[in-house]
Amino acid sequence: MASTTQYRSVLVPLDGSAFAEQALPIAIEIAQAARARVRLVLVHQTASVLSDRRDTGDLSTKARLAALKAERGYLRQVAARVKEVTGTKVTGVTLHGPIAATLGEHIDLTGADLVVMTTHGRGMLERAWLGSVADALLRTVKVPMLLVRPRIEAPPAAGLKVSRMLVPVDGSALSEQILPPAVAMARLLGAELSLVQLVEPVVLPSEFPLGTADFDPGLTTLMEEQAKDYVDSLASTLRADGLRVTGASGVTPTVASGLLELAHDPAVGMVALATHGRGGLRRAVLGSVADKLIRGADRPVLVYRPRQIRKSRSGK
Repeated sequence: MASTTQYRSVLVPLDGSAFAEQALPIAIEIAQAARARVRLVLVHQTASVLSDRRDTGDLSTKARLAALKAERGYLRQVAARVKEVTGTKVTGVTLHGPIAATLGEHIDLTGADLVVMTTHGRGMLERAWLGSVADALLRTVKVPMLLVRPRIEAPPAAGLKVSRMLVPVDGSALSEQILPPAVAMARLLGAELSLVQLVEPVVLPSEFPLGTADFDPGLTTLMEEQAKDYVDSLASTLRADGLRVTGASGVTPTVASGLLELAHDPAVGMVALATHGRGGLRRAVLGSVADKLIRGADRPVLVYRPRQIRKSRSGK
């Protein structure tokens, strides 16, 4: 299962905030390893975006031009700083329009291979944990996205350290579509892939709607054994391509909570998963498991929106 994913162009959306800039060191490290170009992009924010105050709608043309000039100067300064410190080739562009839609169109037009961004930036303490821009891009962008949860305190000075990458799968072809981006990232960073499929206990139907649910230990054990066989087979295929891969399965009360616990293992430096898997397009594009990992994991999360439905390895 050789990976065809290559990270030749890394795009980093910024908004002028220090929180958004926390994606830069990670993007630069990946770009240096891949010998890729870094593209900085800032969507000019109109008055309604810059503040929740209603009186900002009367900004004069001169003030708007001054803001645009400041944003362009900011991008030039960031690009120059990155190039001076790292030698990485960096370009920057300021765009106009609705933020998420404009970024999505720019990603398509420039042929970016990877988007690296924080889950929120300007005004992070006043917004939902998963910012609307990152959320919208996850639902539309056709390339992998590496989402970084910014720290309120000063970020660590050390660079990206990924000795192990946690890769949740669920037996479906949709979930496996994360593998090419994850494999490409693992090769760049010299990381080990840790494949895992967790299953929830099988609940027996109850004759009493309000009664206590019973679990079927036999069926639950069977599901865990099937998960183990699946993960072992997938890991073996990847090892044949020269990758360091481990596989694991287990039973957990909920898949999301079990994966979050695994993601907090100090040995795990990154999580990679598809935005949906089993259940496919019948669910919201940002599946509940991916959503909870993005919101709750304190590691960078590499996500990919599957493009098509194929028959899964398990035949389901």
